[in-house]
Amino acid sequence: MQTSSTGQPTATPSLSSITQTSNSPLFGPAQENSTIEPRATEPPADYGSMQSNKDGENYVGSAHWAAVLDSIAELKDHVDNEELLQVEQEASDYPYLETGPKLLYGCPTPATKDEILASIPKRPVVDRLVSRYFNSFEMSPAVLHTVEFLKEYEIFWEDQTAVSVIWLGLLFTIMCLATQFEKSRLDPGIQTPAITYTGQDLSKTAEIFSLRISQCLVLGNYTRGGPYVLETLMLYIAAEILVHHDAEINVWILMGTTVQIAMQMGYHRDPRHFKNMSPFAAEMRKRVWATAVEMDLGISAQMGLPRIVKQWQTDTQEPSNFQDNDFDKCTVEMPRPRPDTELTPMLYRLVKAKMTSVLGLIWDFLADMRPYPWSEVEEMDKKLNEARNTIPECLRWHSIARCITDSPQHIMQKVVLETIFHRAKILLHRKYMFNPPAASDDSKRIVLESALKLLDYQHMIQEEIQPFCQLYQERWRVTSHARVESLPLTELLPNNETIRRSLRRSYLIWVQSSVRSKEARKVVKALEVVLGIAGGSTPETVDSGIGTGIPLDIPSASVSSSINEYCQEFSWGFGIQFPGFNSYLIPNWALLGDDPLTAPDIGPDSEWQTVNG
Repeated sequence: MQTSSTGQPTATPSLSSITQTSNSPLFGPAQENSTIEPRATEPPADYGSMQSNKDGENYVGSAHWAAVLDSIAELKDHVDNEELLQVEQEASDYPYLETGPKLLYGCPTPATKDEILASIPKRPVVDRLVSRYFNSFEMSPAVLHTVEFLKEYEIFWEDQTAVSVIWLGLLFTIMCLATQFEKSRLDPGIQTPAITYTGQDLSKTAEIFSLRISQCLVLGNYTRGGPYVLETLMLYIAAEILVHHDAEINVWILMGTTVQIAMQMGYHRDPRHFKNMSPFAAEMRKRVWATAVEMDLGISAQMGLPRIVKQWQTDTQEPSNFQDNDFDKCTVEMPRPRPDTELTPMLYRLVKAKMTSVLGLIWDFLADMRPYPWSEVEEMDKKLNEARNTIPECLRWHSIARCITDSPQHIMQKVVLETIFHRAKILLHRKYMFNPPAASDDSKRIVLESALKLLDYQHMIQEEIQPFCQLYQERWRVTSHARVESLPLTELLPNNETIRRSLRRSYLIWVQSSVRSKEARKVVKALEVVLGIAGGSTPETVDSGIGTGIPLDIPSASVSSSINEYCQEFSWGFGIQFPGFNSYLIPNWALLGDDPLTAPDIGPDSEWQTVNG
């Protein structure tokens, strides 16, 4: 039995009972004693999952991956047993792990502005870090105007006392992120003492920069708001996310504080209401607010908790497709925005904002305690399809074979937009999979198609971030938060070899993340139960499903290769709010003319029908 948020016990379904929910050929023959009831107008109530341990209580909503695990009896028992061992080992295994953002707990060592200025490196070093930041972090145009920042940067070097302490905090966030990016450039295949020392040195440098950020924010009394407060806070959150391996409640709380400060500064109201606001300030406020909303949704979704910003609370319009050199602080009237066919640094942010806007509605929908009828699900599904149809051709995914001239960053942008779409489909339809068969067939089909697509993306990216592959330079974007992709398949446990093969491939990927991520270990344990794999008996190779005959060596859960260590070190969880959420990689697509996502390898007896997407 599991306990709902109301404190009432609710029946926990078993794997065997779940597999009897459909008579579709995809799931195998239905049990003889199964019955078909009239179509329900709403799914059964689901109040999420509450977990308690010696450190406190933790609630997650029903759409969160932990609640999905908790809802299946056999998986819950195995994962709960594993959790007890992990809690006992964690303190001794990783005593050096950070507890969370220093800003939340107060600066341990307050500093004066002079002390902060004295700690800034020489200009050539800072120049390289600033360059690395602007050339590596695609979130930067949504937070900072490059042209105006560089003007202020020159003023700073002419007179370091001329800038505010908050601006100094902004500079430290840029240096902190750039240092973390620099560490990601180290070749994980080369483990020499010099490279090991360099990696450790970069980690210490980033930690010092992080401390300076919090000192600057406190010294600048950041809760009052003001220029660059929000930008500094959001980049500080990004830096914190980079060093964590699992979703952190501290980051969610800090994001809530950031949103509250943004509202106190009026960012949730459209600039047209304020006649004295300059065109430059109006456009930048739109960019910053859109980014804050996106981050809020992404972090909240990772935590399995309601987001802070609701769409009915804000009327701020979307920013426009401008290059930074199209406008500045001297602009009197904004020019005409560039067309959607022109791939500017902002276009991806704008397209993703439209997708996440619908995803936000779906997340609010799932957090609503009131039951919702099927007609509302259909309406949400329609909005989601419409949002996907607005993706311009330059950002639309076809296949890796058609991306051979694209930059790694451009490829990841296309993949992320697809993953947002399929994740939203799963979130929207998962509850309806467990209605009587007559009511659940459509939802079951949609969830399984989307889950298989996402797993194929996971496999594709796992291959493409390897050395000499197309996404190797983007490998630092890989994260371990891809749980929702495989869990809907484990819930249904179909006797279909295509699905089981996909789960086996994902299991091997999850094993790589399990050494340092406790959440990844839970998924590994769940997949071991589903696939009947004895703990520690990891296969040496994985069937790619493409027939290339190329083995993919996977280390065991207890032994990690250098590339595995790298992925764990940078397994950060930007989730849906940043471009790199989730590890998605697959073998050798360049050998194919078509996208294997639309043509899975299925035996002649299978009746699985693919849907081109």
